[in-house]
Amino acid sequence: MRWLIILVILSFTVPSMAQEPIRLGVPELKPFTYVENQVFKGIAMPPVKQALNASGIPYTFTYIVTYSQLLKALRKDEIDGFFIATKNPERDRYAEYSKPVFIDSYSWFTLKDAPYEAGSRALKLNGKVGAVAKTNSHRLTIRRGYEVYGQSSPLLAEQFINGNLDAVFATQGPFTHQLNALNFPKERYSITQESKRTFAIYISRKYLRAHPNTLKKINQHITTK
Repeated sequence: MRWLIILVILSFTVPSMAQEPIRLGVPELKPFTYVENQVFKGIAMPPVKQALNASGIPYTFTYIVTYSQLLKALRKDEIDGFFIATKNPERDRYAEYSKPVFIDSYSWFTLKDAPYEAGSRALKLNGKVGAVAKTNSHRLTIRRGYEVYGQSSPLLAEQFINGNLDAVFATQGPFTHQLNALNFPKERYSITQESKRTFAIYISRKYLRAHPNTLKKINQHITTK
């Protein structure tokens, strides 16, 4: 249980109390979701809360830092779902995916004076690529045969700025946020978008068996941005 970090659980009272509250895990993924002064913040919070409130489903939030920890908590029935997340087969085994809340991109980040082009064969053969550890983008770069340095987003940003990585493959919004937080000038690096990715809410199959209309209710109140 040491890996499960719970800073705060917020309960919300909503009009309908016909079902047990859905326990949703929230990861550290600035600027999408994070905790500051024991308050959940991030651009994903308002649309998710709006959809939950409008659906009349009671809920609680639990802060769990990484996606691998979120999935472990869901499998152990310690949470009933999590957000905001991209889709992958492992998560699909245990949970169902909602309508997208918003769309971002998997992108390559390279320094302007980098020796390799983003996504090139030369980069795969000779370069050192960074990715946020234990994320979909991390697994994808490994499957493609890159030498991958997996680390947290803040440490990756520092390594990238210091020239210790030839490229970083990551979700564009969060990694750009990390570079901006370190005041790294935009003219010093390039972003090459590779593919669009949806971000949404995962709800456990076990919870949905007990409350089969939950996902339908939530989806009715999600407006994809």
